Amino acid sequence: MNKVLMFVLLLFVTSVGLAQQYKSHKVAKGENVYRIAKRYNVTPEVIYKVNPTAKDGIKEGEILAIPVANDKEYKTHLVEEGDTVYSISKKYGITPEEIYKLNPEARDGINIDQILKVGIVSTEKTGIDTGDKTTVSVPVTEETGRTPVSFRTHKVKKKETLTGIAKAYSVTIDEIKKHNKRLYSEGIRKKDKLRIPVYESVAAGTDEGGTPVGTVSQVTTYVVKPKDTKFGIARKHGITIEELEQLNPEMDPDFPIGMEIKVPTSVFVEYGDVLEEGFELYKIQPKETMFSLVRRLDISSDSLMKMNPYIKDGLKAGMVITIPKQNIKDSLSFDYAEGKTINLERKLFNFKQKKIGVMLPFSLESIDINTRSKTEEYLKRKQSLRVALDFYSGILIAVDSAKTRGISTELSVFDTEKDNNVKGIKEIMVEANFDEMDAVIGPLYQSNVELVTAELKKYDVPVFSPASKKESKLYGNFFQTRPSKELLEDKLISYVEKDSTDKNIIIIVQRGTKHEALKNKLIAKFPNAKIAKIQKGNYLYEVDLARILDAKKPNWVFLESNDVAMISNVIPLLNAKAESHKVTLFTTEKNKAFDNDNIKNEQLSKMHLHYPSIDKEYDVEEMKLPFVERYKKKYGVAPNKFAVRGFDIAYDILMRLGTADDLYHAATFEGTTEYVENKFNYAKKLLGGYYNKASYIIKFDDDLKLTVVE
Repeated sequence: MNKVLMFVLLLFVTSVGLAQQYKSHKVAKGENVYRIAKRYNVTPEVIYKVNPTAKDGIKEGEILAIPVANDKEYKTHLVEEGDTVYSISKKYGITPEEIYKLNPEARDGINIDQILKVGIVSTEKTGIDTGDKTTVSVPVTEETGRTPVSFRTHKVKKKETLTGIAKAYSVTIDEIKKHNKRLYSEGIRKKDKLRIPVYESVAAGTDEGGTPVGTVSQVTTYVVKPKDTKFGIARKHGITIEELEQLNPEMDPDFPIGMEIKVPTSVFVEYGDVLEEGFELYKIQPKETMFSLVRRLDISSDSLMKMNPYIKDGLKAGMVITIPKQNIKDSLSFDYAEGKTINLERKLFNFKQKKIGVMLPFSLESIDINTRSKTEEYLKRKQSLRVALDFYSGILIAVDSAKTRGISTELSVFDTEKDNNVKGIKEIMVEANFDEMDAVIGPLYQSNVELVTAELKKYDVPVFSPASKKESKLYGNFFQTRPSKELLEDKLISYVEKDSTDKNIIIIVQRGTKHEALKNKLIAKFPNAKIAKIQKGNYLYEVDLARILDAKKPNWVFLESNDVAMISNVIPLLNAKAESHKVTLFTTEKNKAFDNDNIKNEQLSKMHLHYPSIDKEYDVEEMKLPFVERYKKKYGVAPNKFAVRGFDIAYDILMRLGTADDLYHAATFEGTTEYVENKFNYAKKLLGGYYNKASYIIKFDDDLKLTVVE
């Protein structure tokens, strides 16, 4: 039975039995259930109830039954970059207050891709009924009344929006759509050629007052003073640097003292030396909302607006605001909840082909493929090549797996060869068309990935560092996929802290300055802990251990060392005491020393060693997951940890791209994604890029079994 027939039957049954009114809605390209619900003033849950299959996603052309209480249908607006409540109200001929009435949440700010109601389409098609006594005269026909005297052609560039193009030519979005009919149902694409109407009454690029479109209408002349910068002047007047340049298209790039420029009449918080102590400047990131910002700063939106009056109409990417230092919960980042797990596979809607770059050190120029024995010997010696090949094999399975869900991928692969390969990397960047890519995975080496990130910053292409533990403090397009050492430490310490009451906490830390900071960190968190006396040479005597153990309480022991000799000395001592005392072992870093043959896993299992990990460390030989089965079928062997990681990172990127417009938008999702052995929850640094805060707590259980406890 087709969906149209099902809908007709459903409409008939409900009209007879429940007298419920329905409308049929044909899904347009790019629509999702949330946007449709907003249009008909219902909740997504109501739509799912009537259309159960919609929970698994909706497709263009599909017919949905929409239950409605009356015959009203809301006109909606999709917020684009640069939009404010004020500019939207002008576009639809209503007041900001009327937008707030229809969208109370907009008082806390609006963000890109948010759906706003801008009125109710009346049945007479003569205007918009706002639901109260006021009727807003916004024509349904999209007509503006102006007659063009000529047309010009605009070729769409990458990253351009219809809003930006309209502002550049001093026309409305509706006026562009009127002369490019396909834009009523489709979005613009790179290299599209648009017919732009030219009107006699208004010069291109300006409003009726001669002010460039996209800026405030009331301007005044400002004389550049010593120490003035574009950044400072733009911030003082509540605009972005881009808007300042739009106001002054002929501005001298050298920004000389004494130059006269146009600026908005209003002056807000002063910049520079007058910034009060205890406050700092912050640049608004793409997709950032008022809600996420006030939650992060732990202050009210009213307080933030008092400090920054010009944000009352909403936040714009690139805007610089004043924020209080002391109210920042974590000076490093914007944090998102880790506890909630999200399944992106069930939320896919963006099926546009994804373009992914992969940069790995294959070092193909060093391989003699004509001599098998030499090739095999080279593979044995070159660990980085083995890692790269395994990682890449996982990426290929991820691409195949995403394809089964409707996400196709154009994969471009580049050989970065060696570490610190400045010349080679720059040659790759010149030859390839990176500006069109949705993401780049790699390179493996930190020096190379930093270089690639810097080169691609101008295109805002996200770069995912797959292996390095180091984070970038410079580039907003940098994505660190491995949780840092500090994050793993905090993960375990927090885990212990939750249940440390009535526990005898013991701290055993290796001597030396390298471990001093961690020792102080543990003491600060557990001020009543007992500190083991470590002898010169990093040895612990049994008598010193006996003094700090407690026979009546559970003994929770931190062992922090990368010295095999020290670990092989301490573990047997603790294991012997475990016969008469309750001993549980913890370490913030299970490094290679713990895997040494001198350390018996049976003893670690007996004391239930707990440690943080970036992955689950499962035995993939025993796993029956689709990825593992597909990998075995294609390559004839079980995937190792590098292949699993390659799959998890690539598949997560593709799923995020399938559920958002870009990866910056997808990084704002609250919650954690999880696949074979790895999970991801990206948070934004105040200065710098994104990092992954998701990790596991692993426990050595009985019979040498590894168990995920958090």
